[in-house]
Amino acid sequence: MQLEQLDDNIIFLNKSFESREAMFEAISHELLANHYVTEQYLQKVIERENEHPTGFKLKTLNVAMPHVDSEFVKKDGMFVVTSKQGIIFKNAETDEDLSVNIVFGLLLKQSDTHLTFLMKLASSFSNDQILQKIVESNNKFEIKKILKDILK
Repeated sequence: MQLEQLDDNIIFLNKSFESREAMFEAISHELLANHYVTEQYLQKVIERENEHPTGFKLKTLNVAMPHVDSEFVKKDGMFVVTSKQGIIFKNAETDEDLSVNIVFGLLLKQSDTHLTFLMKLASSFSNDQILQKIVESNNKFEIKKILKDILK
């Protein structure tokens, strides 16, 4: 995925949601409006997250990387949601509730690119300073610059 696909329209900073499902509902509206996903996306991302949780507990902040099968994606991209109060996801390792501060939503048309992309993104998780900058930022350009450095 290239930086051009980091679209301001699908970067949501300092948001609060009652639940992960409420977040997916709000985000899917924007994803549909911007032609990233099919009509089935909302149902499929919730189903996939219920079956295969994507929350990761890190040292200081927690992240989630939800994604769906490529057949529900129209064009490559990634949405980003930050929340200082946290959004409850399930921990991928323990299935316990986990308050997540950053959601990186992967939108990839080719399923074989998911793993490579996930590895690049996950490599940044050991750097608490990068994650803290993302959570604290109120600037979409700054978020895109940080992600460009991570994903190059």
